Amino acid sequence: MRKRMIPAAFAALGLVGALTATQIAAAEPARPEAGELDTEALEDRLGDFADLAGGSVLVEVRDGDATWSEAVGTRSLEEHARPARPGDRVRIGSVTKSMVAAVVLQLDGEGALSLDDPLDAYLPGLLPYEQQPTIRQLLQHTAGVPEWVAIAYPGLAEGDLTEVREGYQTHYAPEELVAIATEEAPPFDPGEGWSYSNTGYTALGLLIEERTGHSLRHELEERVFEPAGLDHTYFPREDTSGVRGPHSVPYITTGDPDDPYFDVTEVSNTQLGASGGVVSTVGDVNDFYDAYTDGTLLTDEQLAEATAFTETGTGFQYGLGLGGVQIGCPDDPEEVFLGHVGDGMGHQTQSFHSADGERQITLSWNIDDKHADPEAFGQALSGLLAAGLCGTDA
Repeated sequence: MRKRMIPAAFAALGLVGALTATQIAAAEPARPEAGELDTEALEDRLGDFADLAGGSVLVEVRDGDATWSEAVGTRSLEEHARPARPGDRVRIGSVTKSMVAAVVLQLDGEGALSLDDPLDAYLPGLLPYEQQPTIRQLLQHTAGVPEWVAIAYPGLAEGDLTEVREGYQTHYAPEELVAIATEEAPPFDPGEGWSYSNTGYTALGLLIEERTGHSLRHELEERVFEPAGLDHTYFPREDTSGVRGPHSVPYITTGDPDDPYFDVTEVSNTQLGASGGVVSTVGDVNDFYDAYTDGTLLTDEQLAEATAFTETGTGFQYGLGLGGVQIGCPDDPEEVFLGHVGDGMGHQTQSFHSADGERQITLSWNIDDKHADPEAFGQALSGLLAAGLCGTDA
């Protein structure tokens, strides 16, 4: 599988996932004073990245009270397409997992569940295993639950879209996705390894509904979107497709010069679901992680639980719906930034934040290019992240 330096890991349908740490060489000039942004460096690095990403790129960077947002390109590849805007909506893919995890942590704090209870204490029979994973293990991807996406779309990780073209509009109930995954044996016993699993978060969505008696959409709205002030964010209704409101058109590259881009706007929202279905904007995603770290959504104790990272063996750390990466900033090369990456079937999103919530960057682009030069792409992406989080033109 072809990887980039900080990839949205192809959990096949790419409802995304895994974060990969990158060490960026220290460079002058030094970081500006807190609350200042080097907009010239940001513009330059955005230009470098947009040249390779193609299509549209949306970004918002914050440092204290200072905010810089920009959009490059057009909303689609059609002739005379409208220019992209920083507030355009995108599918944020697995950034959704941080939101779902926040709801689970809230329910744990309310006594509606316990993170260390096995899943079958609440959803008996959902996973047909003698050794049941705990809720904590599902949140951490240490549950050993197979990935349904890789079974349904085996060619996607290699850029073969045959199965995607045939099945991307199929609606599934969450239980059906779990059933697809559990046709295969677990890769390891619970707690004995790490393996990214969209299926695990599909199960967590069902757990939230069982514990609250409400839809996951209702709980996300009441517990996350409204408290965090996410006015342009929504979780799609079941059996729907597409994206509401102004948005960039999501594409996957095909490798076919005669038909290079596949428009996946109409993917069934049920296929993304609890593992990656939220639609949002780069500004709202920054607002979410700000609320995640400032006490709006989680207590200090719950945030500590979420950021109790485990090593994954793949170069990054993972907590409870939250990744940790070292960008390699000159001022503090060991500093860990919190966040997630997301593949919303064409839309690609990356969102990272300092632990105090002061420095933030969220960017999204609309072409999932499985045929690009991974080294050049990774360097351009790393440069933009460094300019946003480290304040250096690395």
